[in-house]
Amino acid sequence: MVLFGPPAAAALSPQVVAPAPFGVFHDLRWLLVYHSSWFGFAVALWLILVLRTTLDVVLTRAAWPQAIEVPRWREHLRASVTFTAVQAVVLLPFAALTFSMAVTSLSWLFYVAVPVLVMIGLLVHHGTVERTWLRDAPNRASVTSLLWAFAILTGGGAVIAVSPSWARPAIAAVVGVGIAWSRARMVHALAGRVVTRTRRQPFALVGIAAVVVLVVVGTALGFAVAVAVESGRTQLPEVRSDASGPPVLVVKGFNSEWDGVTRRWVDGRHRIARFSYAGLDEQGRPRPYDRGATHGSIRSLVHAMRRQVAELRRATGAPVSIVAESEGALIAQAYMAGTPNAPVRALVLLSPLVEPGRVHYPRLGHEGWGVVTGTVTDGIAGALGWIGPVDVSSDTPLFRSIVNEEPALSRLLRCPPPAVRSFVVLPLDSGVSAPAPVEIGFRHAVVPAFHGGLLGDRTTQDLIRAVLRGRSSHGSGFWSFSADVVNAGAAAWQAPSLVLSLEPSWDARLDDAPCRAVRDEIRTWLD
Repeated sequence: MVLFGPPAAAALSPQVVAPAPFGVFHDLRWLLVYHSSWFGFAVALWLILVLRTTLDVVLTRAAWPQAIEVPRWREHLRASVTFTAVQAVVLLPFAALTFSMAVTSLSWLFYVAVPVLVMIGLLVHHGTVERTWLRDAPNRASVTSLLWAFAILTGGGAVIAVSPSWARPAIAAVVGVGIAWSRARMVHALAGRVVTRTRRQPFALVGIAAVVVLVVVGTALGFAVAVAVESGRTQLPEVRSDASGPPVLVVKGFNSEWDGVTRRWVDGRHRIARFSYAGLDEQGRPRPYDRGATHGSIRSLVHAMRRQVAELRRATGAPVSIVAESEGALIAQAYMAGTPNAPVRALVLLSPLVEPGRVHYPRLGHEGWGVVTGTVTDGIAGALGWIGPVDVSSDTPLFRSIVNEEPALSRLLRCPPPAVRSFVVLPLDSGVSAPAPVEIGFRHAVVPAFHGGLLGDRTTQDLIRAVLRGRSSHGSGFWSFSADVVNAGAAAWQAPSLVLSLEPSWDARLDDAPCRAVRDEIRTWLD
């Protein structure tokens, strides 16, 4: 990985020898990114099934207590291949969520995929040792061993992510020793034990079903809470007609909606205008819009922002400040990069998407890197649409444009616009969706909040006010350090990035290109 792979993927490497289900989860994430056809996916999946089964059996038998008879090779392999196949089927949707997170940089996908991985692991990890894993529960010692393995992989991945390249193999070796210890401890806790059955229900099957129900219900409740919070924010006071301060364009994020009433999203007497994803009407006024309007392509939305900034500049006679959140922040960055001499006084980005589009998938019906994953994520998107207000697909223009223009869009956060006062406010959880360490060229601060929840946050309002008034602004060093720790801790559980040179539609020259080249690429793409 250090020599040939994507740099951030080194944090995943120790999971090659991880116990179930972490090893299968590792394999699936690589497979979902690095396949270029349905046939290739099927062949690679079969190879993974064979190799993962063989490796788990070899390592389990190596850890077997000497005083207890080892199962016959053939019986052990036969039971283990079934167990590995079940893991792959159960974990595939959650591995696909890490792929989706690499596309969209939405941190809440991490909070579904990784906790579910751990819960499933607690239910089924004894399958490499016991043939009756579907029916019998593990014991306390094996459960604690699995948790130790998760902690070692997380901590080891964090250290690898922030260490120089030359030190990473040695660190991985130390992590490997820790994983070997946890596996041996687990095998010793399970091998040869006698289970007294007090239940007729298959333990693992019932437990997995309960986890799925928990995910569905939790997701539905999460959407309901998000809608309730957003409804509370829309009750902010309306903008006063006598406001005389500098103009500010407020840009909300993905899946937002607007009733046409402009409210005081930014403190002070600013002349606030709301960016409309539906564009301007015949009189030059922003139109109300529904959630579907936020699903447009980055290119079309940047053109809409150009028109709305120009109209606000004309109507007020003053340069415009932009306060943009989440998807809106990406649109604002692309607008600034692709619009020389934009009439913008200040730019404040809230919860920006950190390195979006690190993987690829082709249009539906076409072959290419990630072709199967595009179909899987389509199914997940359909399920989300069934339980919540997110009606999207893998070919939604927003996601399609992020994937197509990845090399430039993912590097915008490293390139603040020249000659414009700019600032970034990051929520504490931003780092879970991006490789460590995150590279940010803007002056920035971290606040204790979640993605997409900053526009109504009091601490964030203070930072916005300082930037718009031309004062220096800075955040807490403690929260900045905490964000770095979170970023490093999540490194082991993300999907690997696709190497730029492998995808013909990407310009690999932008990998380490200066900001001027990134802006030129965005300008060419937009025009």
